[in-house]
Parts: sequence; structure tokens; C-alpha cells
Amino acid sequence: MFILGLVFSNLNVLLISICSVLLHNVFYALEQFSTRIIFFAFNITFFTFLLGRIITKPLTGFYDPYNNNFYGLDFNNVDTIRFIFISLFISLLFIYIGYSLVKDKGIKTSWKYSGRLNVYKVAFFSKYLFYFTFIFNVVVLLEKVKFSSDNGYMELYSSYATNLPYLFVKISEMAPIAFFVFLATFPTKRKSLLPILLYIFLGVLSLLAGYRNTFILNIMIILIYYCLRNISDKEKLWFGKKEIITCIISFPIIIMQLNVVSYIRVDENVNRISMKDTFSEFFYKQGTSVNLIGYSETLSDVLPDDKNYTFGKIIDLLNNNIISQKVFNIEHYSPQTIESAKKGTSFADSISYTLDPYRYKNGWGYGSSYIAELNFDFGILGIIIGNIVLGMLLASMTRLFTKGILGAWLCLNITRAILYAPRSSFSAFIVDTFNLINLITIFIIFVGSLLLQKRGNLVNLNKTMALNTYHTRR
Repeated sequence: MFILGLVFSNLNVLLISICSVLLHNVFYALEQFSTRIIFFAFNITFFTFLLGRIITKPLTGFYDPYNNNFYGLDFNNVDTIRFIFISLFISLLFIYIGYSLVKDKGIKTSWKYSGRLNVYKVAFFSKYLFYFTFIFNVVVLLEKVKFSSDNGYMELYSSYATNLPYLFVKISEMAPIAFFVFLATFPTKRKSLLPILLYIFLGVLSLLAGYRNTFILNIMIILIYYCLRNISDKEKLWFGKKEIITCIISFPIIIMQLNVVSYIRVDENVNRISMKDTFSEFFYKQGTSVNLIGYSETLSDVLPDDKNYTFGKIIDLLNNNIISQKVFNIEHYSPQTIESAKKGTSFADSISYTLDPYRYKNGWGYGSSYIAELNFDFGILGIIIGNIVLGMLLASMTRLFTKGILGAWLCLNITRAILYAPRSSFSAFIVDTFNLINLITIFIIFVGSLLLQKRGNLVNLNKTMALNTYHTRR
């Protein structure tokens, strides 16, 4: 169908071929749902951020007063639309190919930690560090909620500046890392309930501030964790009928709430939302990132060609730190600034400023997409290789989950970041995992756990010596 669509230049046939390969990926994941949950989740986010709009508009006839394009795209040029569809098909196909190259056979169904570090000490320390940093995170989010309520969502990106101390904010950023480390110790379902509920609560606060994607990603990573625990825990079913029913019931409610937030963010009347259009409206509005693929092609002569956007996040990580700036005198460009748009390596900033400088200065942004970055930097070949790499990485996550505390933490952290790749940078998952605050948090947890372990060993040794002394005297 894809070849026929190309030969006869039929966009509808190309779109059907895209839907077909997506359905293939989904059914492939459903064959072994718990093992392939990460692959399944990525295809869902791919659909939401890149396919939702171009499928919803022709299928439901969703009315957009600002866009009369048949596919809901910003382009009417047939060649540009065809290029977008080709890029989407290739991405879905080679994501699957990359995933199947690694395979998911031989995953252990049960395992135990080994090594000198006591897993129970890590679980204890990471859990209470999460509780401690959770308080800081709540305060930071409440400040953002208040700011967003008073000034509008867009101002969060253009004029928001925290009044909290720098150290306070950094401590708050430790909360998700401590939480993932705690989950990586494989606590029982009962012991993990309260931390999971608190983590979801952080997502709810983010939603109140206007960050819908944070809320969704928090929920998705918990569902993924539950499915992965089905593999590692033979005695307890983590994701069963009860959880499936809960998800089915919650899904329409969550979609409606996300739509409410989208209206509030732009100060529109919430009463306009109807149950009938809830789903089509949600997927149509979420699918704007697909336009970035077209812009990466049509604006290739406008954007600076001496920048590498695919690995821009890594370049920024290496440049935007105290050591690089002091020793090598490297300039630092803050996000959502003209300097970042013109001189930085952020595709999101550059494309948003190029499309509408005025709105960009006032907090608006188009975001990014890993496909758009790959195409701009390396063309179609880059899209093929990049998706193969992502597919292989997705397949590796399940195995990584069974490789001890650090392996499970890496799996959860990387997975959460990769799920956002259709609307984010290709290399964002590396930066989101190996940034300085994450590494400091991991260091604190393991040092603290070792100290607890040594203290416990010393107490046990003293008790043993006291008992031996008592028996000797007797």
C-alpha cells in the first residue's frame, strides 16, 4: 500500500499504510503485553503527538476555524505532505525493525540482587529521601500553579522566575530520581502504594500548572512499571483485570480533564467542551508536532545549517555547566530567548522563533520532534538509522530492568524520557538521565545506604560481642 501510494501519489493510500504499520506494531506488542509494554507505550505516544491530527481530521471531520486543511496540517503543498507521510511510515517501520533486531526473548521471570550493598537499606533510604524531597517539589509546583493562575500559562515560559532559593529548587528536583530508585529496589505492591500515589499527586499539581504532558508521562511510567513487575514477580500479579478495568474507566475522564486544562491555558470557555467531540478534539490538538517534520524540510534553507539539533541537548549539557563556562568561557543561552533561537542548538527554539518571533517572545513555542531533527541534520537516512537505534533501545529497556538497582532505575528514567521523543529532542533522554542533579541524587542514595548498612553491621557486632562476653562471664 505504501508503494502504491508513492507510485500514484495518493496521499490517502499513504495515510492508510501509516495506520496499517501502526496497527501492526500495536498488535505485535499485545502478543506479549507485559514484555513489550515499552514498545506499546511508545507507539501510543507516537500516535498521540504525530498521527492524531492527520487521522482525526479526515476520519471525524473535526472543525478547526483556523485550519481548513483536509489533514489538519499547516501545508497545502502536496510534495510537503507526501514527505511528512513518508517520514512517518519509515519511522514506524524502522522502529519495529530496530526493536525486533534486539528481540525480547530470554527475559528472566525472577531474579535476586547480588553484591555488597543491602537492597533493603537502599529501599529505606531512597523512600525517605523521596518523602523529604517530595515536600520541596510540592512547594515549587504550588508556586508555578499560583503563577500560572495569576499570569497565564504562556507566561511560565516567558517571564516566570522562582522566588525560592536555588538550593531549594535543586532539592525538589531530586524527588523523581529518589522515587525511581525506590521502585528499582522492587518493593512489594503494598509498600509501593503510598510513594506511587504521591508521585501521581505531583503529576496532578503539574497538570494544575498547565503541564499536561508531565501528568500523562507520570501515569504511563507507573503503568509500565506495573507491567514490568508482572515479569519479575512470579508470586504477585501487578497488572491484572482490576488494573485494566481501572484504566478503561479512567481513560475518558482523564481525556476530558486534559481538554479542560487546554481551554484554561488559553483562557477559553470550558463550557464549549462536549462529550461527543472530546476524543477527536484531544487527539487533534495534541498532534500539532507532525507539522515540525514539514518545517524541517521547507525551512531547511532558513535555519542555520552549522548547528546540530539531533544532539543539541547533549551539546547544551556539556556547554551549560559551571566548569565549561568558567574554564573555556563558553556562552550560555537560556531557553526561550532570542539568543537561544539564533545561536543555540535547540530546534524547538529556532523553529518557533523563525515561524513567529512575536509569539515566541511572549512564551509561545512549537516544541520539537525527534523525526524533524533527524531529517534536518541527516535527511531520510538519518530518520531510518535514528529509528532503528530507538527501536533497539526500547527493546533493551526490559532487559535493563532486570539488571539490579541501577539497571532498573536507568530503565524507568530513560523510558519516561523516550516516550516523549515524538514531541521532544532525539537526545533528550540522555540529558534527562545523566544530568548533574540525577548523578548527585544517585550518589547521595548509595552513600547514605552504605552508611546505614555499616551502622547496622556495627550494631549487630556490638550485640554479638556483648552476648559473647555475657556467656564467657557465666
